Amino acid sequence: MPAMARIAPASDPKLDFRPDINGLRAIAVLAVLGFHFEVAPFGGGFVGVDIFLVISGYLMTGIVLGRLERGTFSVAGFYLDRARRIVPALAMLLALLLAAGALFLLPDEYRLLARQAGGSALFVSNVLHWRETGYFDPGIDQKWLLHSWTLSLEWQFYLLYPLLLPLIVRFFPPARQRLLLAAAALLSLASMLVLARLAPAAGFYLLPPRAWELLAGALVYLVPPLTGRNARIAQAAGLGLIAAGVILIEPGGWPDGRALAPVAGTMLVILAARTGSRVTGNAVAAWIGLNSYSIYLWHWPIVVALRRSGHSGEWPWIAAGIAAAFLLGHLSWRFVERPTRPRSAAPSIGTSRVAGTWRVGAAYGLPPLALALSSLGIWSSHGLPQRFSAQVQATVREAIPHPVAGAGPCYSTGALPFEPCRLGPPGAPVLATFLGDSHADAELVGLVEALPAGRRGAIVFNALAGCPPVLDLRPVLPRSPCGDFNARFLEPLAAKRQAPLVLTASWAGYAEEPAFRFPGDGDASPTTESFHAALLRSSCALAAGGPTYVVLPTPQFPFSVNRELQRRLIADPKTPDVAIPHSAHEARNRGIVAVLRQAERSCGVRLLDPAPYLCRSGACAGSIGHRPLYRDSHHLTDHGARLLAPMFRPVFEGR
Repeated sequence: MPAMARIAPASDPKLDFRPDINGLRAIAVLAVLGFHFEVAPFGGGFVGVDIFLVISGYLMTGIVLGRLERGTFSVAGFYLDRARRIVPALAMLLALLLAAGALFLLPDEYRLLARQAGGSALFVSNVLHWRETGYFDPGIDQKWLLHSWTLSLEWQFYLLYPLLLPLIVRFFPPARQRLLLAAAALLSLASMLVLARLAPAAGFYLLPPRAWELLAGALVYLVPPLTGRNARIAQAAGLGLIAAGVILIEPGGWPDGRALAPVAGTMLVILAARTGSRVTGNAVAAWIGLNSYSIYLWHWPIVVALRRSGHSGEWPWIAAGIAAAFLLGHLSWRFVERPTRPRSAAPSIGTSRVAGTWRVGAAYGLPPLALALSSLGIWSSHGLPQRFSAQVQATVREAIPHPVAGAGPCYSTGALPFEPCRLGPPGAPVLATFLGDSHADAELVGLVEALPAGRRGAIVFNALAGCPPVLDLRPVLPRSPCGDFNARFLEPLAAKRQAPLVLTASWAGYAEEPAFRFPGDGDASPTTESFHAALLRSSCALAAGGPTYVVLPTPQFPFSVNRELQRRLIADPKTPDVAIPHSAHEARNRGIVAVLRQAERSCGVRLLDPAPYLCRSGACAGSIGHRPLYRDSHHLTDHGARLLAPMFRPVFEGR
């Protein structure tokens, strides 16, 4: 008999239904709903996720140890029970969202939904959202399945835990078992505290820095529950800590040491085991707790729908949204979740029922696989544009960038390139060096088009998303490789050189939302003034090394040009082209243009202005002849970039 079996005898009431834990689920989902629907007292309602994780760790430990004691444990059985619990309701949500998306979403919106649905179906959406750091990543109004990251994280825990826990039970006595789990929890907690400063997104989304919360629940299971007065005190203290977290904790920097409060509070409430408590055992809490998983699944798409419709923050719509989450959640629980979930009293697939493993596994494994393959098809087709007219399909094709030959590895959204890229015949002289952020990648087509016909030469090109080509910058975000990128590719160009240097970036964007520090700033928060001063210094330093061109800002639209054009064409095939007033472009970029004009006067920096090629008659065009010039709000399509070829021609004159 495994050593840990003494901790969880077959008659252990901890394995029975716990109304208090069901009530904790209700508290957790209400906190999350309050936060996402922006109800004022729930400013820290995101801690509901932390409550769920502690509960999950407690219950999974009980399931594994209980079955080990009864001799009915199998890894396959554990996995299939988790699939029964999670997959049906999730698969139904994904299928319905994909079906609705086919009816209501534009091609690029549908493509983004498919990407998220595929990640959710394969339980890797936490990794997907962690990786989203580039310019083209969707905003919150496109993240229909953002909340699925928690399911992916838990599933990853479910995959590992039933493999590791039985080994601990087999080879270590009970005291050592608790010690090992506590040590693992402390190691995970330490990694979370480190990542809170160095890589907050990783600390938020990934399993290793979140595992301590699940292991906290496991540790609670391994100690006897409290009784009498101690139980009442523990429950009151635990609920107080949870309430303080929900009301007082703010999102910035989460998760960090503050997570100890809701986690400790949840541990205390579970340890109190007050199954008859009026707070966690009343009829309302019981109903919400039973429906909590499906309510959680459905609430976030409703939040996104409210934001897209412009009704976010309006009380009548908030109330309707919460009511809809409860209704859809209950229907999901009643007709999808309850008929397929495992019975708590059954051992699932025990060792005597191995023959049925493949059949049951296929029943729960094929739907996620089918959804993932369907999502891949939608993604590969760029959002099934065939649903719309030929005009709309043409805009989809226009928005697909076609990299210049050989330029594929030269642009990165995160990883640092190793060497400068040379575009052109081997051994050809360098005619220009082109550096910048994602705007450089979008505008490269125009620079290449500007090359004189028959001229033999090469262009050195590198670009990094979210990285302005400015010397001596220090990123505030610890994961950003921007400082290393500029040190490797930009700093050497301040020395004497012959070939012209061309710089482009979303200059005004970096000035409006400063995310870099410069020498002399210390640890002060980045400012617009600091960025302006650094850009002027950097431009002058680079101009001292040789001919330096800077592309002035391209017009930026307050919406995605391609989506707006598609919406207009769907409503009216003869709709006017998309445009904004030229005055709006000038007003937004006045500050950054003034800095670059000063660099032109003081240091001989040569400016390239895209406005004369994109703006006419007092308006800046977003589309011409229903051909989009932008694939989003500020990145040019290949067609738009080719319009800038005349602007780039002076770079090659006299070379």
